[in-house]
Amino acid sequence: MRWLKIVMLSSLMALTGCASMMSSSVSEATLERHLAEAVADFDREQLRAGSPLSLVLESSDITVGPQGRNTVLLDVAGQASFSFLASTLPANIQLSLEGTPYFDAQEGAIYIRRLKLLDSHVDAPWLPIDLAPFTQMAARLVAQRLESVPVYRLEEAGWGARTLSKGMTLRTEPGRLVFEPAR
Repeated sequence: MRWLKIVMLSSLMALTGCASMMSSSVSEATLERHLAEAVADFDREQLRAGSPLSLVLESSDITVGPQGRNTVLLDVAGQASFSFLASTLPANIQLSLEGTPYFDAQEGAIYIRRLKLLDSHVDAPWLPIDLAPFTQMAARLVAQRLESVPVYRLEEAGWGARTLSKGMTLRTEPGRLVFEPAR
């Protein structure tokens, strides 16, 4: 009888965990925090691999599901540095991008893909020419990097979340990304 109670209690706890995963969501603030950490980690890995380009994210503002659309707006500011012949050429960058959230169930990670540049500003005092071509190039490089960096990993959601994620899809609501069972 006592074992029956323990089994019932364990089953109830497991179902409660599954139910909480069924209604799991990720807020804009959580995405901003994870994006900053992911970009910093990715930059460290790239520098160790010998990449001449460094990207430091100083601020980010993420808006999920603006006007009910299945998109994410990213306003990011930071500094890109290009190392060339023992010198570093820094540029302050501000970008406004729009992309589509993508959930990779195998990795248990959320990415922002198909990034489109909405607005940009690059301030590079060492470059005394028209910055428009440089701005477009810098924006493309940053967008390529952001598309390969997950903004959230399900391992942050607790035990079993990654296992349960195999049958989940992702949708947007104003202010958050919501996981729901695949149909």
